[in-house]
Amino acid sequence: MILRKIAGVVSVIMLSGLALFAMASEKLPAELEVEGTTLVMNGEGVRNRFFMDIYTAGLYLNEKSDNAEDIIQEDEVQAVRLRITSSRVTRARFIDSIEEGLRKSAGDDFHRYEPFIDELREEMDAQDIQINVGDLFGFDYVPGEGTRILRNDEVMRVIEGLDFKQVLFGIYLGRDPIQDSLKRDMLGNG
Repeated sequence: MILRKIAGVVSVIMLSGLALFAMASEKLPAELEVEGTTLVMNGEGVRNRFFMDIYTAGLYLNEKSDNAEDIIQEDEVQAVRLRITSSRVTRARFIDSIEEGLRKSAGDDFHRYEPFIDELREEMDAQDIQINVGDLFGFDYVPGEGTRILRNDEVMRVIEGLDFKQVLFGIYLGRDPIQDSLKRDMLGNG
């Protein structure tokens, strides 16, 4: 009787772990539809930190390109998707990593983007947003509108201006990206 209970508990734990693994390892889509524009995946890579996979990132463009500077500068529909793969990602760590990336990408102009970080932190705290394995974050740039910040396909905020998109995409594709191998993978050179 005790062995059956133990076996049942072990089975539940294993199935739960398999379900989390399946969500985390779910591939990003090969194409995205943004504002009536079909975007193709340019490349996909894994963000690692301290020997742990944190998220899978994909870059979506009108047509494939390996020219990071052109991608950053272009004023056309583009998108990035991040699928969370680690249970160690918390709301605070997620926002801190965006802040770190923006600070690195923007350089001396970071002060222009700092209010966005403060607003995002306040908004996520006010809504008590918890980040889970399998969550999908998105950054969709639409000319004339700005950059949509999405969580699980729901728009959280829109930031106006091409300059914000350039700094945000620069986190991954800039001259000093958050991770060189992720940049190579997102550019399709992995």
